[in-house]
Amino acid sequence: MTDAHEPLTDAGRHWAEQLRAWALPDEIVAQAAVPPWAHDPKTFAVDDTLRPDSPIFEMARELLPAEGGSVIDIGCGGGRSSIPLAPRATHITGVDENPAMLAKFAEAAAAAGCTHRELQGRWPDVAIAAEQASAPIEMHDIAVCHHVFYNVQDLEPFVVALTAVARLGVVAVLPKHHPQSAWNEGWQHFWNLKRPDGPTADDAVAVLRALGIQPEVVVVPRPPMSRFADDPAELVDSARLRLCLHPDRNAEIEAWLRDHPPAFMTDVVVLRWPGGLS
Repeated sequence: MTDAHEPLTDAGRHWAEQLRAWALPDEIVAQAAVPPWAHDPKTFAVDDTLRPDSPIFEMARELLPAEGGSVIDIGCGGGRSSIPLAPRATHITGVDENPAMLAKFAEAAAAAGCTHRELQGRWPDVAIAAEQASAPIEMHDIAVCHHVFYNVQDLEPFVVALTAVARLGVVAVLPKHHPQSAWNEGWQHFWNLKRPDGPTADDAVAVLRALGIQPEVVVVPRPPMSRFADDPAELVDSARLRLCLHPDRNAEIEAWLRDHPPAFMTDVVVLRWPGGLS
């Protein structure tokens, strides 16, 4: 998270303040074997668990032209948020900070028959850098952004840049609550650390409205994640990573999880609004 600017609105300030409260004490992070916010690219890879008929993708397809559509996917991971839009989308640009994620995305886009481009970096920094280099990112028909908002402290410029690069519209997806809140009970148990309750999807909507954007808001069942993400055998490993615990506590973690399964999201909020040229 960065503090690139002072939020312009009360809603933006409230969002940023709530996200800052998620920072972990340095002494806990120092004890972690690996950073607790790390993600394995295989859990974001395109596989046969994808459901192209999800309402999320239908809402995006409704914005695309009948053929030859273009999509920019912010925080693309392995492409699960945009590849299902093929073949109606024939070109997809993926933006992600992680080069391993971008490699998965490029492989999936090629397999889907799409032309593709990969941009490594954090949004909107990559867009700003391209503009400064006199090589601005081209307009796309739509922008999609799944499960990224809670990683963005400065949500206002993020949303403005997202909207500006989308000709017809934007589709963003996020849980009702911060995804790491699923582990709040674990933080209390293992570290006696109370974690925040916000921000929520309602707070994100408030930021959009403060910017003059009136999004459609639809709640739908959470689409399946990859087969690796939902593998029960990996739940102990996930808990250890997210809670900054060491492998020598695996038996303790496993015993605790039997009676305290994490409260993973069962539905998500879809936000759709017009693009910069709509």
